[in-house]
Amino acid sequence: MPRRELKNGKQVADWLSELAESLKAPANMTLIGSAALLWHAFNRVIDTELPEASMDVDPVTDSDEVAMHCYEALIGSEFERTHGWHVNLMPDTVLRELPEGWEQRATVRQVHRLRLRVPAPADLIAAKLKRNDPRDHTHAEWAKRIGLLG
Repeated sequence: MPRRELKNGKQVADWLSELAESLKAPANMTLIGSAALLWHAFNRVIDTELPEASMDVDPVTDSDEVAMHCYEALIGSEFERTHGWHVNLMPDTVLRELPEGWEQRATVRQVHRLRLRVPAPADLIAAKLKRNDPRDHTHAEWAKRIGLLG
């Protein structure tokens, strides 16, 4: 059973920083899902935990090097045993679930050699609500409550 211990943005930021520092070549990543919402909260210095913590981060990348690091942190990996959550590398087709124009609203940051792109909170929530999962509704209410939306 996968553990659900991804609950604050510092965990996401620390993972991204470690990953970026380890890269030998420049790379791109788009971060989606609950981890992206946590990243936004962390960057806005909102110190709060995600209700119904997540079990994974969902990156999309075209970099073989980043993908290799992600595969080393898959479900059941030593990474998951240590951190309590895992990495679920996503195909770029999932980006089609985001609302039209999301690229223009996304936040782009350079973290060492990693060019990180994170869709806006409203776009992330719109994609999550399409699934109609109760946890996604809880995460949407949390994002609204802490001021990530609107």
